[in-house]
Amino acid sequence: MEIPPFQRIAVVGAGLIGGSVLLAGARRGLAAEFSCWSRSETSRRLLADLQVATVHARVEDCVRGADLVVVATPVDRIEETFAAIAPALAPGALVTDAGSVKVAILRAAARLPASVTFVGAHPMAGSEKAGAAHASAELYAGRACFITPTGAEPRAAVDRVTAFWRGLGCRTSECTAEHHDEIVAAISHVPHAAASALMLAVSDQPGFRVDAAGSGLRDATRIAAGEENLWLGILLANAPHVVAGLRSVEARVAELRGAVERGDAAAVNRLLAEARVARQSLDRPA
Repeated sequence: MEIPPFQRIAVVGAGLIGGSVLLAGARRGLAAEFSCWSRSETSRRLLADLQVATVHARVEDCVRGADLVVVATPVDRIEETFAAIAPALAPGALVTDAGSVKVAILRAAARLPASVTFVGAHPMAGSEKAGAAHASAELYAGRACFITPTGAEPRAAVDRVTAFWRGLGCRTSECTAEHHDEIVAAISHVPHAAASALMLAVSDQPGFRVDAAGSGLRDATRIAAGEENLWLGILLANAPHVVAGLRSVEARVAELRGAVERGDAAAVNRLLAEARVARQSLDRPA
């Protein structure tokens, strides 16, 4: 029988992301035992029903004795989470996270004791639906995951964290925290902000009718249904890149609006064609 790569994995913040870590990790045998904590009592009851981990009401008890700790709390609560778990972490433990910004989280990791090693990560997996009720053992299958070492960590620690995320089913790649934040602004954060702005603009129109809306509007604005408290922290934590992206959105909208106002068919056609080609590129095999 193969020995699990970890003795005990603790998941802090077991909602959609953390709950899926538990389900996937248990199914794939990544640890001999699992523990978890959620701020929500309702989530803790649901997690207990899953019977894949010991559920704790105190975050300190969750991480005690774990050789790998996965922090999956919202981005704007990462620093307070690190401070809360720091006294209970075992010397030599590995700590990773699943946050969608990395520079801010890397700064927050200064709250962790020097006796543990932090290796940042971000699996590109999720949903507009939140909470442990939507967790899935297949959430990470085939998904990209960024590993963001600083270069100061032992290589063996980076390799173990990388192996963990691959063990959940992810395709991993390494980059700096700074480059990561630039990438995810372009492919995730700015699209979410723009979809939210689009939904607001459309719903402001005098002709807006929910009963007549079709799949086009739903497809274009699906991600705007994401939990605002989660996205508030993400957008503010990556504000410089998000602001730059929104300025680009504003410039492109102004360009298209101006072409329509002028009745410039050639310019409108060119912009629509550019957008079509860019969108079609998303459907090509990576």
